[in-house]
Amino acid sequence: MLNPNKDVLSLITENLEDDKISLHSCLLVNRSWCEVAVPILWKIPGRIILSSKKAEDRLFNVIVLHLSKESRVILKEQGVTFAETYQQPLFNYINFWRHLNLRLLEEMLSRNLGNSSSLTVSMIKLDLLSLFINKNTKFISLYIPENSNWEINNISWAEQYFSDLKNLCCDDIMNQNILKELTTISESIKKLICDISKNSKNISGIVRLIEAQKNLNEINIFCNDGEIVKIIEELLIKKAITIQYLRLSWEPAAKFFSYFPNLKILEMDTPFFFWRPINYANSNQEKSLPTLKILKGNLSSCMILIRLIKSANVHLTTISIRYCSTFYGDNEVRELIQTIYQNCPNLRYIKVPFKRSNLIDFEKLLVNSKYLDGLVIDTVKLDINCRDLFKILLRSSSLNLFKIKFTFDRIKFKLLKSFLVNWKGRQPMLLQINFVNFIDTPQESNKKRLMSLIEEYKKKGIVKKFDLNQHEIFEEFEWVHDESQLHYWTF
Repeated sequence: MLNPNKDVLSLITENLEDDKISLHSCLLVNRSWCEVAVPILWKIPGRIILSSKKAEDRLFNVIVLHLSKESRVILKEQGVTFAETYQQPLFNYINFWRHLNLRLLEEMLSRNLGNSSSLTVSMIKLDLLSLFINKNTKFISLYIPENSNWEINNISWAEQYFSDLKNLCCDDIMNQNILKELTTISESIKKLICDISKNSKNISGIVRLIEAQKNLNEINIFCNDGEIVKIIEELLIKKAITIQYLRLSWEPAAKFFSYFPNLKILEMDTPFFFWRPINYANSNQEKSLPTLKILKGNLSSCMILIRLIKSANVHLTTISIRYCSTFYGDNEVRELIQTIYQNCPNLRYIKVPFKRSNLIDFEKLLVNSKYLDGLVIDTVKLDINCRDLFKILLRSSSLNLFKIKFTFDRIKFKLLKSFLVNWKGRQPMLLQINFVNFIDTPQESNKKRLMSLIEEYKKKGIVKKFDLNQHEIFEEFEWVHDESQLHYWTF
């Protein structure tokens, strides 16, 4: 049935909203399918990362074709002539956009107009804003990057373009009056990302915006000012019943978490320069986070970690704790690991700091984690004997374990090979390694020898998939990321 009812087609294509490949196939069936699929497909830009810079440039080409004649003349004078090779679009694709991502547009302009004068870039930006913000556009997401120099103050924010806003990313540099205008029409924001600087003198717009929302579900706030933190905590407590995901850049007072009965994901990424001592000794945290499943952070105090883990108890499936040598001593690490294996029998994925002196506790953690299928281990700063570590993994880890990430500083080639040999009989690994220096291999041959080793054990069925990660950013919970499914700002 190549020409079903358009309502049926709409239902089909809407279910493929995140599947770009299938949506593209729908475009090629016939005109009816194309007319229904195009609006769904063109909701995606600004939300999902494009697979390559080439894809971004193609998207920019399409945007340029919608610009005014004057702007296209300016672009041509700047040497941007690619638009001349494209036909006029059959649809006004811009009207289908639902995620206004000014960071994405900024990057496109920077790459294509990098040598142009600031006046030229400013003129093109004004034209782009008038192109995207018109009576036919209505946005679900708005991303205004830090230190943005878009002329957003000239936009009428109280118009219908943002009345259905669900996701907002901004900072306190953004004009507070703009946020107050948004408050008058937008009460349905579910996800809020906000960066509040230490030098902020006025956060009245952010405060009013948060107060107006009726269904805040995800909150990501960075703030390093103690007085403002108190205000934000009081605001979040008032909205706590609907919040399921919370990411903060500070350690809240102990009682704070008892107000969040539906919290499922908690991240605390505390900078070392902003840490306030909190007395947890007499606080009753038990059973205050009954639905928490994921705990991630870089915390300056083990005590709050231990309290949180106890309060979540058996529900935790994911724990990720980044190492911080400034605050973690051997005794603290031991108590932390013991708390995990005594309280979290249902763990599926874990990253936890440990040292040579904590290997016995680490092994107990593995023994008690019968459902563990993912593990991240950073050996660089932890003084770990890799031979002992591999022995523990082979004899004590769950047979469900198959997703493993290692960060090595130096390791013997023969030792890594022995580990792969002895993995035989278990699930084939999804293995990711931060670049390794082999002690027994010339430095210039490290990568080549590692890749040769992995290919050998892929053929033997011991390694299913491998990624050599040579960057400082090491994704923890998605193995070998699929760029087509990643988001610029997780909206």
